[in-house]
Amino acid sequence: MATPERSSLSARPRAPIPVAAAVVLLWAMVAAMAWLVAVSAVMTSFRVSTRFSGSASALAYVEPLLFLAVAAATALAAVKVWTGRDWARRSVVIVCATVLVTALATRAGLTFGTGLAGTLVLAALLVLLVLPVSQRWCDESSDCHSPRIGEREEPPFLVVAQLVMLWAAVVFAVQTGTRAVLAEDGADWLGLLLVAAAVVHAALNIGMTRRRRWGWLGTVGLAAVYTLWLVAAAVAFGARGGPWAVPAALALVPAAFLWALLKPETRSWCRPVG
Repeated sequence: MATPERSSLSARPRAPIPVAAAVVLLWAMVAAMAWLVAVSAVMTSFRVSTRFSGSASALAYVEPLLFLAVAAATALAAVKVWTGRDWARRSVVIVCATVLVTALATRAGLTFGTGLAGTLVLAALLVLLVLPVSQRWCDESSDCHSPRIGEREEPPFLVVAQLVMLWAAVVFAVQTGTRAVLAEDGADWLGLLLVAAAVVHAALNIGMTRRRRWGWLGTVGLAAVYTLWLVAAAVAFGARGGPWAVPAALALVPAAFLWALLKPETRSWCRPVG
């Protein structure tokens, strides 16, 4: 006769096949990213020894460090999806959808080889994690939820989307700014400005992730500054007959973040805790 302990263990819900398959794909991406980190580090070492010297040589290693950070974030997502955290599932879905749209729009995801393989992997992850069985695995109110779900409050979808996009912007700014500094084409100041802005936003993102009011306030303030600056640039260009449409269109990005940051669910998430 089965003991009560064994009966309770057998009654615990098991991870559904789509969730298990998605976690396997995420760990495969981590392994591929680890290989890319090693190759990038070796190639960077060679370029540093032949091109750069002094303080610029340290910046050359930012790219492999960014690959390492992405690998670590993917590993964290794999662990949290397996344990049933809905913010991790939503983050993977948002990233996969964004990268897929970008790759297909630029046709980079249709090139034979790594481009097409990456498109298939991202599409498979997207489908697997939007299935109802995967949603129930990450839903605390469902009878089929993961037995490993903790008691911490899940962030609203809007907050998850904002943080994913804000961290993606930080990675992009660091990579773009570093390349501008190392290019030695007179854009050093612009590259350093981008890197400094990325560092500030990374600190604010950490604050928002930890539900700190100062992280939310700082991000709101910078989003407002960016919006006003781009609108002013569009007006100035338009007064001189210049290309005003570009800064006007770009102003919609921080304006959208500002709108999302001022929504009640974001404000309530970033309330003082402790």
